[in-house]
Amino acid sequence: MKTLKTLTTVVFMSCASIIYAQSDETKSNENSSKETVTKIIRIKGPNGEEKVIKKQEVITKKGKIKLNPGDEDKTNQTAIYGDDEVQVQKSHSSSDMGGYSKISDGKGYVMTFFNKSGNKVSKVRPVSSGYYIVNLGNKDNGLGHFDKDKNFILETYEPTTDKVITTIYKAN
Repeated sequence: MKTLKTLTTVVFMSCASIIYAQSDETKSNENSSKETVTKIIRIKGPNGEEKVIKKQEVITKKGKIKLNPGDEDKTNQTAIYGDDEVQVQKSHSSSDMGGYSKISDGKGYVMTFFNKSGNKVSKVRPVSSGYYIVNLGNKDNGLGHFDKDKNFILETYEPTTDKVITTIYKAN
């Protein structure tokens, strides 16, 4: 009877230590966490058109693991979690880009470009091989084309910085 009791105790202790050892392995990933925050904003325009703006952020928190300084001479050392490092990744959303609407006028299009600074109505005329010249004002012109997603890519020259500025307008 005493042998059976001892054997049962040894088996129980072995199972408990195996379960404890396996649960320690899964705790090694506790120093990091990932969270995704998505905001969807719906705006109804004056024409009755609805615009959806989607903003998405991925927040990653990661704690630093340090060895306990008091355990330097020991074989099995304990770990200490330090301060968290936080990284935020923002996705490309439609709020970063303006939109456009176009109306055919026989010679090309009359396009309205929606921007954060305001709307701008321009005449757009075809030039060649899918490119269009865009009249942005009295002396300002730009070159534009449609991409495979029907977004309008407008390229304008900025004389003060001597650079070409590319603006993408999303299809509504």
